[in-house]
Amino acid sequence: MARVVIVGAGAIGQFYGAQLVLGGHDVRFVARRDLDVLRSRGLRVLQEPTPHVASTGRRRELSIPPSSFRATGDPIAAVRDGVDWCLLATKASALPEAKRLCGPAVVAGARVAALLNGLGVEDAVAAWCPPERVYGVLCFICVNRDDDGTVRHLAHGRVGVGHYQDEAGRRAVLAGLWRSAGIEVMEPPCLLEARWRKLAWNIPFNGLSVDGGAPGRGTRIILDDPALRARCERLMRETIRAGNADLAAHGRRERIDEDAWVAEQFRLTGEMGDYLTSTVLDLRAGRPLETGPIFREPLARARSLGQAAPELEALVAALPDGG
Repeated sequence: MARVVIVGAGAIGQFYGAQLVLGGHDVRFVARRDLDVLRSRGLRVLQEPTPHVASTGRRRELSIPPSSFRATGDPIAAVRDGVDWCLLATKASALPEAKRLCGPAVVAGARVAALLNGLGVEDAVAAWCPPERVYGVLCFICVNRDDDGTVRHLAHGRVGVGHYQDEAGRRAVLAGLWRSAGIEVMEPPCLLEARWRKLAWNIPFNGLSVDGGAPGRGTRIILDDPALRARCERLMRETIRAGNADLAAHGRRERIDEDAWVAEQFRLTGEMGDYLTSTVLDLRAGRPLETGPIFREPLARARSLGQAAPELEALVAALPDGG
């Protein structure tokens, strides 16, 4: 049994936290908006069957009572009796708060795994956490959270795990934690490559979902509109080319196959239905958009490498300011 603190109790944090509870782990949430709901009602997750998460094949609804985990608003209280892992599951826009929220866990000896989208996330964490204890988790899932705290899982659910310094042995330990909760795990040997692969979906679909302003659009509209789909593909290809240039600049031999990965992203998106990205939901709720790690940092890398990215330039210029 691992002692796991989950910082951030949104859709991602609650969904995977519920799976870890089912896996027999000691789970504690550091929550804000959903703190009262977690303490009074517990976790409620509505699931769609997927081969990527074992519990979805057995139970369409998870109702986990508050007695099965702990929820607090105090990151110090969450680690008082020890902690092994700290899973950072906030929005990327909250990354500047990560040191305050995860710091007590780091002092207690925890390893920190960032479940945030975007680029440069682990670099930011390694600025205040020993680099050998920094990990990344990429969540390939469609999941939303209702206003009452109910989490709705719509599709997929596997994760990719990596170590900041790409140490295979350390990566395997984190993979074991997720597998013990019945979650399908990939172990990419290069975390940087995995980040760019994820961005090849996040940049076009999250970006185009809010391009044009409120109320935003779902993925089905992007797929079905010829002009939007063509723009989506151009953004994907620019992202992959920037990623391959970044990998080369870091002395890595891994490369992303452009045609194959573009085709895979469209295939997977077609399985999601009309999915509303987290960026759409943030826009509709008036929350800051995750523009920094998901859009601005990849563009900055492309510029620094002399990699042309006109579609990404135009997209970033049109996005509202965010974090």
